[in-house]
Amino acid sequence: MKKGHIYTLVFMVVLSAVLVFALAAAYEAFKPSIAANERLKEERAVLYAFDLDNGLADADVHDTFARLIKEGEQKGQQVYVYEDAGEVKGYAFPFDGAALWGGLSGYLGVNADLSQTTGLVFTKQNETPGLGGRIDEDWYKAQFRNLPLAEGTTLRYGQQTDYQLDAISGATQTSAAVLRTVNQLLHDVILAGEVK
Repeated sequence: MKKGHIYTLVFMVVLSAVLVFALAAAYEAFKPSIAANERLKEERAVLYAFDLDNGLADADVHDTFARLIKEGEQKGQQVYVYEDAGEVKGYAFPFDGAALWGGLSGYLGVNADLSQTTGLVFTKQNETPGLGGRIDEDWYKAQFRNLPLAEGTTLRYGQQTDYQLDAISGATQTSAAVLRTVNQLLHDVILAGEVK
């Protein structure tokens, strides 16, 4: 006996409703885990910008973050402040910019007197894996530690008097986008006023 089109339509609607409900229930059940993982990722990124994430276990990241990092503000923008024993050691400034294929977000860490970088980390980037996506590799990010800063500083690739920065071969536009974003953050926010 052949079943009609109505049966097929009803079957598809019921199956779709069951699967949508199951997916929504799974999402709601995992929502706390998703939020905890997002918080862990952000906290680890801030610690990396301060060069404090030296192989910390996931369980230790939150405790270290809660003990050493406070929130501050600079020109209406949230800033993370690294304090140890009541002394400010540095600041992590969030940034957003445009790269070749999409947005670029992360943190740039600087020391307390804003005279040197402590680290650069990306929390979001959509660049081509193996090319522009290499900005997430440790060798690239490590170059942004201990760079000298002063009013009017503009970071450049190549050998400079006090440092050397290498762009990524085959990813010129992504490399340029990183420097453009970091330099804009330096000029507009970090070196433009006092952190509260």
